[in-house]
Amino acid sequence: MPSYKLTYFNFMGIAEPIRILFHIAGVQFEDKRVPGPMGEGSKEWEKLKPNIGLGNLPVLEVDGKVLPQRPAILRYLAREHGFQPKSSWDIAQVDVVIATTLDLETAMDKYFFSLYEEKDPEKKKTLIKELTESCQEHLVKLGKLLKSNNEGTGWFVGDKITIADMIAFCTLHDGIPTLVETAVGDLSYMTNQEHLKAFVGRFKAEPKVSEWLDKRPKTQF
Repeated sequence: MPSYKLTYFNFMGIAEPIRILFHIAGVQFEDKRVPGPMGEGSKEWEKLKPNIGLGNLPVLEVDGKVLPQRPAILRYLAREHGFQPKSSWDIAQVDVVIATTLDLETAMDKYFFSLYEEKDPEKKKTLIKELTESCQEHLVKLGKLLKSNNEGTGWFVGDKITIADMIAFCTLHDGIPTLVETAVGDLSYMTNQEHLKAFVGRFKAEPKVSEWLDKRPKTQF
């Protein structure tokens, strides 16, 4: 078995699907957490940045060889540990779910930081409205993808968990409450997304997932 070291900041963020994959697979890995990139840790991160992968995180080391970029890391580990579908078509469907989820993440990030920088109350109201509408749009697309497989009663692609499920779960379970609920104050726009809410509950109930969620470090992001 290769030696794995995952390097990321000390929060859930975009590395969480990778940690979940390792845990579901029952694979040991070093979960290295570095300071930054905000607050007191930012100066230390600026010193580390030029010497880590492509200058961004997460980075995975496999027997000392460095692999950057979250999608590449997840796809590599999916092939290695049985989380990739067998057919080229199903692999493409996984990529569609990942791309759609990343669109949602990008929208959340854009409005989240804008909201915290904006001081004008009226402009904040406009940003909140735009954030809510943007999330609704992307959630509808994600829900449509889920319902296209087994009528939305199982996983996003096929009959087994894939990295599409891992990324979607982390965005819905961790990302939206952290970024959107914090900024907007409620998640009422999830009301009509019953399939997605049921998916989150299903994935969370998986024994190895719930075990990880109970023991993982508690962080703000």
